Amino acid sequence: MGQTGLTLPSAILVPMLSTLLSRSVTLRILAGGLLLLAMVVLVAADGLWGAALGLAAMAVGLGLRVLRVDRPALLRAEALWASQGAASEVAALLAPAVLARGELGYRIHVLRSRVHLALGYRDRAWLDGLQAQLDRLPLWRRLLVGRYFNRVPEHPTPAHLKRGARLVRFAPYMGRLRHLLGILELRTGEAASSQRAWVRFAEALPLSIEDPLLLEDLMLAAFSQGMPELGERAFHTLQHHHGDPRIPWDRAAAAFHLLREERYPEVLSLLLPLSHEQRTQPMHWLALSVAQRTLGHRDAAWETTQEGLRRHPEAFRLWMERYLVALDRRDESEALESLKKAHALPAAGKEGDTQRQEWRLRRAEFAYWCDGDVERAWAELEGLPDEALGDHHPPLKLQLRVARGEYEGALEEVQTLLKARPQDPPLLLLQADCMAGLEAWEALLDYLEGLSETCRDYPQFWHFRGLSLAHLKDPLLARQDLERAARMDPQHIRFLLDACHA
Repeated sequence: MGQTGLTLPSAILVPMLSTLLSRSVTLRILAGGLLLLAMVVLVAADGLWGAALGLAAMAVGLGLRVLRVDRPALLRAEALWASQGAASEVAALLAPAVLARGELGYRIHVLRSRVHLALGYRDRAWLDGLQAQLDRLPLWRRLLVGRYFNRVPEHPTPAHLKRGARLVRFAPYMGRLRHLLGILELRTGEAASSQRAWVRFAEALPLSIEDPLLLEDLMLAAFSQGMPELGERAFHTLQHHHGDPRIPWDRAAAAFHLLREERYPEVLSLLLPLSHEQRTQPMHWLALSVAQRTLGHRDAAWETTQEGLRRHPEAFRLWMERYLVALDRRDESEALESLKKAHALPAAGKEGDTQRQEWRLRRAEFAYWCDGDVERAWAELEGLPDEALGDHHPPLKLQLRVARGEYEGALEEVQTLLKARPQDPPLLLLQADCMAGLEAWEALLDYLEGLSETCRDYPQFWHFRGLSLAHLKDPLLARQDLERAARMDPQHIRFLLDACHA
């Protein structure tokens, strides 16, 4: 039997063992043992009894260790993890499990990746996720694909990319390989490489459901590169399969995507399950407060910003959010205190310039809305670029022009804006303010009577109508309208003064 080809026993054993390898972990272990025993028989037939005995001992030892050490360790670790056990204790239980491969090795490394991620060891977790997918491959394929991962060039050649594409046929269900090929495509810098890369990334996503770090990478890349559909798929997979608060994928990035989409309840469902200790970034607190404030939960938003600033007192944007929450709660002293605290916090460089522009905008708001200091507000806004003037409606500078008495110029600007939004109540009422400033009382009264019912839900409507009637010598109706405006907005000092005067 000293032949080099397959003998009859080996020709029978190999297909039989391949069938066994597709079944449970125990059957795979037994199949491996049988394969080694077959090798022992063949080697012994050639008279190499010492080698045969060594292989037999190794086969028995490996099989016993996997069955009696690795598998029980995994089962205990999975049970502890499922019962919300400490990640460090789960890691200690998994420590002896080092030899298992196949499906058992995959499960061990998937859990080890989650545990290392929970402990903050992201590099280890990334390597564990890769090893988990390699463990599912047969030995020779594992060595071939693993070597490709060990030699990742900064500037890949076409030959290297073709080799990776060929490896996909050997590992068709390995998401990490397709993800790597996508990255290599981007590194080539070719015109069509970006499209090929995103095809690879899209292929990798459904193959990586149990790989939170790869899903996070896909989500962040997709959101930053204008691929919202792929980003949404990655985000929903993370949320549904890795929603455990102990797994710290980038929820802040997902939350800000949801804020841009105005999906505020989803922001709450994403961030509220995290404990205070798990909200490790200022952005966690900021996104949560923005959602709470927008939904009208002012007290909850206040508590969120307070707790966030106790943990991150140097977070400029948290102070800006605290300012907005304080204004919503009509607490002007706390709003001003927030501005004072934030004044010295902007960093150096371009980001700091952006933050200083935002501070000046907020200070102008406070000067106009709270102090009634129109000139201070105008001075803060002077020199700011258009993109730094906020999203006020109507534009804050336009409101200031009216407040400064520049009625004619402001009226032209309002009418220009109304061409794009002819039924917009705030713009229509600002035009009424300009007409009142120009003392066109008869024209103003006719103009107000022609406005829609929606405009009558604003106290400004009744205030301007009351002023018109007062100047047109109808004191009784003027008093009724001015008092109605004051009742609708009792915090507005101008409405109160005019009502009292009437």
